[in-house]
Amino acid sequence: MDYRDLKGSAPGMRVEDGHLIVASIQKNSEGYYLCEANNGIGAGLSAVIFVSVQAPPQFEIKFRNQTARRGEPAVLQCEAKGEKPIGILWSRDGKRLDPKSDPGYTIREEILTNGVLSDLSVKRSERTDTALFTCVATNAFGSDETSINLIVQEPPEVPFGLKVLDKSGRSVQIAWSEPYNGNSPITRYYIEFKMSKSDWLTGKDRVLVPGNQVMAGVYNLRPATTYHVRLVAENEVGTSEASQSVTIITAEEAPSGPPTGIAVEPVDQHTLKLTWKPPLKEEWNGDIMGYYVGYKLASSDKPYLFETVEFSREVGKEHHLMISNLKTYTEYSVVVQAFNRIGPGPMSKEVTQHTAEGKPEQAPQDFSCTTLTSQSIRVSWNSPPLVSANGVIKGYKVIFGPASTWYDEKTKETKVTSATETILHGLKKYTNYNITILAYTSGGDGIPTVAISCHTEQDVPGPPMAVKGVVMSVDSILVSWQPPSEPNGIITQYTVYFRTTGEKESEPKPQRVPAFQTTYEMSGLQRKERYEFWVTASTGIGEGKPSKSVIVAPSSKVPAKIASFAEKVVATHKEDVKLPCQVVGVPAPEIQWKVKGSPLTQSDRLRLLPDGSLLIKEVTRKDAGIYQCKAENSFGSDAIMHTLVVQAPPQPPSIALAGTTGTAITVRLKSPTDSAPLHGLTLHYKQDFGEWETTQIAPTINEYTLEGLSCGTRYQLYATSYNGIGTGEASDILNTRTKGTKPSVPSAQKFIEVSPNSVTLHLSSWDDGGCTMLYFVVEYKQKHHTDYGTGNNVGGWTTVSNSVKPSGNYVVLDLTPATWYELRITAHNNVGFTPAEFQFATLTVTGNVIAPARNNDNDKRALLELIFPWLPEWVDYNLLLVFLAIIIIILVAIAILCVALPRRKSGPESVRLRDEGLYAQPDLRGMTLKREFRDELGYIAPPNRKLPPVPGSNYNTCDRLKRGGPGGPDEEICPYATFHLLGFREEMDPSKSAAALTLPHPPGHGHHRGGSQSAPRGTNTTRYGKGPVGTGVVSSVAGGGIVGPGGMIAPPNNVFSPEYDDPANIDEEYGYGSPRRGTAGRRSIGSMRTVPIPESPSPPPPPPPRPSDSSPSSTPSHSQNNQSTNSANDSKESNELSEAECDRDPLIKTRNSIGNPPNLSTEEMRRLLEKNEAGNSIPNGLTPYDTVNV
Repeated sequence: MDYRDLKGSAPGMRVEDGHLIVASIQKNSEGYYLCEANNGIGAGLSAVIFVSVQAPPQFEIKFRNQTARRGEPAVLQCEAKGEKPIGILWSRDGKRLDPKSDPGYTIREEILTNGVLSDLSVKRSERTDTALFTCVATNAFGSDETSINLIVQEPPEVPFGLKVLDKSGRSVQIAWSEPYNGNSPITRYYIEFKMSKSDWLTGKDRVLVPGNQVMAGVYNLRPATTYHVRLVAENEVGTSEASQSVTIITAEEAPSGPPTGIAVEPVDQHTLKLTWKPPLKEEWNGDIMGYYVGYKLASSDKPYLFETVEFSREVGKEHHLMISNLKTYTEYSVVVQAFNRIGPGPMSKEVTQHTAEGKPEQAPQDFSCTTLTSQSIRVSWNSPPLVSANGVIKGYKVIFGPASTWYDEKTKETKVTSATETILHGLKKYTNYNITILAYTSGGDGIPTVAISCHTEQDVPGPPMAVKGVVMSVDSILVSWQPPSEPNGIITQYTVYFRTTGEKESEPKPQRVPAFQTTYEMSGLQRKERYEFWVTASTGIGEGKPSKSVIVAPSSKVPAKIASFAEKVVATHKEDVKLPCQVVGVPAPEIQWKVKGSPLTQSDRLRLLPDGSLLIKEVTRKDAGIYQCKAENSFGSDAIMHTLVVQAPPQPPSIALAGTTGTAITVRLKSPTDSAPLHGLTLHYKQDFGEWETTQIAPTINEYTLEGLSCGTRYQLYATSYNGIGTGEASDILNTRTKGTKPSVPSAQKFIEVSPNSVTLHLSSWDDGGCTMLYFVVEYKQKHHTDYGTGNNVGGWTTVSNSVKPSGNYVVLDLTPATWYELRITAHNNVGFTPAEFQFATLTVTGNVIAPARNNDNDKRALLELIFPWLPEWVDYNLLLVFLAIIIIILVAIAILCVALPRRKSGPESVRLRDEGLYAQPDLRGMTLKREFRDELGYIAPPNRKLPPVPGSNYNTCDRLKRGGPGGPDEEICPYATFHLLGFREEMDPSKSAAALTLPHPPGHGHHRGGSQSAPRGTNTTRYGKGPVGTGVVSSVAGGGIVGPGGMIAPPNNVFSPEYDDPANIDEEYGYGSPRRGTAGRRSIGSMRTVPIPESPSPPPPPPPRPSDSSPSSTPSHSQNNQSTNSANDSKESNELSEAECDRDPLIKTRNSIGNPPNLSTEEMRRLLEKNEAGNSIPNGLTPYDTVNV
């Protein structure tokens, strides 16, 4: 055993006088101590002492943390050292832990040599097990405790609050809230993202974010792509579940890649077909809206000319564009770039291509020909200029043929060569040839040269065509012949050969004859010999081949023979023709001519010459035909027939329309068959008011298409034919027109496609009207923009382009988002132009549609355009509305005059205007009745009937009376009050006229009603009466009588009004016993009419209600009257007040009495009326009125 020295090295211990003193002994001081004593003498002394320390339990570690994984078991240990026995108690967060009550915990103890080991086991750790567990150890000497902080760790919870802070085309900034960390610090976050079409297993990407951050960015995204983004948190325990994904659409960017698969191929001399495919999908960076196709001359430094092509939505479909109006066989460079709502992407690589080869535009130069022999000509030329070749010249075509038949294509021959010189072989001898030459390429034949003529050399002629020998006498024979069909040059002479035939043939003897002579008389011949004759022709080259021979023997008998040959004589119109008929014979033969089968009748034009020939002067078409010459004598006869062909200018051809297109007219041509070969036709055409143009047509063509015409234009056409003689008469004029109209406007939905900063115009949606679109003019301005500028901003309009090509789409850029614009498009084609205006609103920055703009001016204009679609654009609708209002006022005034004037001068009295006496009324102030007089007359309130409307008035009669004149508002009773004279009931027969008593109106009112307010009857006609001009009296009675001189009323033919019946007959409807009548057994005499009277006295008050008056219509209440007087100028309802409503208290107040007339009895009243009939004035001031049948 090793001991260590305690001197100076053991804290708390010291040695004094051989004693070991421990200041505060601890359990760890327990052990064996060695004490040695040595004085230098001997071995020394030593002793071993075991010191045992008795102490309370003690824990080496007072506090510690312990972690556990959630869901896993955990064991907490506390080891207490000290004197045994030691008891262990466990507590959780200060509460004693009893395993019996909490089965999730178990406690196990193990006795150690120096203490006790206690284990607290957690069967399955949960989040709630995170707590402070305390272990308390106790023995006889004391206690101690230790604490264990159990931390149950788990993966973090799901992050939440994931939101997008910002995004662009290729990045997005997101933020989130920190979740519960599972009692373990979050070490990192994983931002997982994928495209929407991918799955989370194979298509996701991750971004690592430190655990102390709650905001991060995701980069290297694709523009205009939908992504799903989620978040995962991680600590040392594990990772959380993924958060709920957020859908993010990155912003668009201009395409990052060019279109692919670009190919260019020529279509024709002026068109290239360009095809391509969209860029790679990942390079779209948004929705491809279209393409810009640029092209230019490959050798030019000028910028590209761009056309816009709409994007095709069909997957995998190739896009294409026909680039037209290009130069022939010219190399062009083409580029393509895609664009989306943000802008265009990069251009593709330049692709070059030539347009197709065309026809050479110029003829070969330095063209010449040289005659080599009688059957060969050498031709040479130079190539046309290369700039006009329009391609690679593959060779040349030499076209040649006899000049005499050059018009006939069948007689022409063509020789193809690649050299610039050639020799034409096998030509006709001594023939004038027309020769032309052209160059050709793959595009076709070029322009031929002007034909030149070359004449082949002379050669020996061919044999004469025919020979005759005829006996003229005993020793002479006449030989005749026809010139050779192939003279092969200029005939210089003929040679006639003859010899005897038989057993011994003689040598041929020649006899030369001038070239102009075709007969020769052989004389001095032997009578018994037979002679053989033949003829040859000679040119400057030599003598030709002999003709066939004839054998003739002289004879004493000379029959009639014709030495001339039958011929086909071709004559020109209006020239003289001689038909030969040379005869021989003894005796002299008799010559007879037949013309077309009929014997010749000589005239000034047809004459028989002494030599037997027939002369025809100035031949015409009618002279053509068969002419027979016959010679006859006693020994025989002979005959020949000539065929006369008269060649004249051709007859007019017929022309008919076969069809039309936008730029071509097809006609059918037919030329009558003629004797002279037709060389061709000339088609003449012109536009209306244009100049005539011509084109040549081959004679074999029956249908011809005139191309290159203006679309939708009227044309006049006619044709003429020509031959070797001349040009014939013209055909009838054909009037027609090419198809096509002006462009028609498409709908805005088809034409316009909007985006936030631009608008795409689908130009192909315009209907070209059958004519090729030339160009578009595009202008725009903001809506309600009224500034007037100059240049490209005239009237506020901004001109984008005045020469937009009609193919594809056109995009107007640099617009303001969420703004209303007006767009003006003018489409031009060959017929004309069509302007159109559209309104559109750009989208918002986020791609939303804004609300429609309200524009009252446009709404009014739209209404006017709907009513008057023919109005031009420049019409100001405000002025138009004023103008229309003036017209309506004038028309209404005219209508009123047209209605008023006839009523004033003619028509029934009930509808005439009565202005002569409205205001110039006589003084009738004695006419107002006092109450006593009314009572005696038996005043009856009229039935409550609606009054007829008052023409020209907006308020009722009662109101007029109340408003009154100088006499005041209460001056007069209602003018429709009806009176019944007592004692006259038996005289009031409806078949007789009724007497009327008319009361005056207050002055200032010219409105009058006629007829009583009773039941309508259909047999009555007249309602109103009118006084004579100057009397100032306008009166009306129940029967419509006319006031005559002296104020007398003349009864009409029909007494009562057609609309308002005789009040005496009102019992038919109501009956006098009804409660609507004031008096049971009385009938009114007639309606009372009045006219305005100055200072008219007020009427007496109405009679008191009778016991039988139970109807409210008989005596209206005071409140009702007040209510009716509140309106001075009301609606038409005030024109329909009943008569009973007029019969109210305010109207019958007595203010201006008519004096104190004596009380009249019934008999006195009768006498009063009789005086009235006699025309005597009444002392009390009443104006006399005529009463009928009283």
